[in-house]
Amino acid sequence: MKTIDFDKKAFIRTLFTWFEHNKRDLPWRKTYSPYHVWISEMMLQQTQMERGIQYFNRWIRTFQCPNDIANASLEKVLQLWEGLGYYSRAKNIYQSARIIRDEYNGIIPCDEEKIKRLAGIGDYTLCALMGIAFEKDYATIDANVERVFARLFNCTEKNLKKAIKPLVEELLPKGEARTYNQALMELGALVCKKNPLCDTCPLLSYCESKKLSLEKERPLPKEKKAVIPVLASYCIITDTEQNELIRQRLQQKLWNTMWEFLGIDNILVDAELTPMEQKQLARQSLLIELADFFNIPQTEMEKNITKEASCIRSNYTNHALTAYFFRWQLTTEQEQRIKKQVQEIKGFCWTADSANYAMPSHHRKAHNKYHKKETLC
Repeated sequence: MKTIDFDKKAFIRTLFTWFEHNKRDLPWRKTYSPYHVWISEMMLQQTQMERGIQYFNRWIRTFQCPNDIANASLEKVLQLWEGLGYYSRAKNIYQSARIIRDEYNGIIPCDEEKIKRLAGIGDYTLCALMGIAFEKDYATIDANVERVFARLFNCTEKNLKKAIKPLVEELLPKGEARTYNQALMELGALVCKKNPLCDTCPLLSYCESKKLSLEKERPLPKEKKAVIPVLASYCIITDTEQNELIRQRLQQKLWNTMWEFLGIDNILVDAELTPMEQKQLARQSLLIELADFFNIPQTEMEKNITKEASCIRSNYTNHALTAYFFRWQLTTEQEQRIKKQVQEIKGFCWTADSANYAMPSHHRKAHNKYHKKETLC
């Protein structure tokens, strides 16, 4: 078990002085309101800082307090979250906001047990709220802090968080959790990065890994999950008035309740196919899918679906998605037949403005690419 054998007060003074002169001007640091801290922490999970700031500012302009979220529709909340991925986070925010409105008078409580009752609040977010927002003596340990302490104490334990937690908590100065937590996270983000900038580090003299020339080997690398390629194919179906047909994903594990263009999420594909062969396979699979769905002969579908397509590439979890979006402009006769088919199917909708519907990022990108609209995605 690692122990601290240096002057703790001197360590903290050095860290705090560095933070005072180097901290970034982040929007949630202007108020440190529990609401702002909560939203920022939820957004910054799996999200780069610059992107997180864009989304945070847009979110706060729309939802100025938890009650604004609770009083909105889930659809609106998901719209504002589009492009950040991991949509369960947005759904947890929505569920939590309703609890805050109904049970806590619209105010996030400074109470550990009550905060734990909120949806999606794990140990990290709890400590961030209690330590950064409410300035209670809670240590916040994210990937940046893990990296800093792994190098400071030359930690090689597999369960790194468990190993460093006692050290992080022991160094926490009473009553200064806000500055302490942010200073450590900032140091990890700006200096003690994956490729450390040791020459500019204020804690260089305390770093065991640097003394052993092991700073680039700490923390020990985590086993990477294999990347799974996914091929998908969709069709933007447009009626004679330029309304587009979309459907809601219901009872789905992935992107549940969001809206999409019709198509196939996952096409079995040979890894050796060229991009052109992939595109041809995507189109052929889509023809079969739509012909079956609308009960139209494949020979007729062959004439309907464009051979040109937008190719959208994106990543989610450990999947690398390649999605092709073809187009089908309906004739008057086709429109009448297809509208009659889908009018009684739950979750189908014709719209001239998909901005009113939350969509997975690859569908939004394909739509915006076709309509040449700007997007945060």
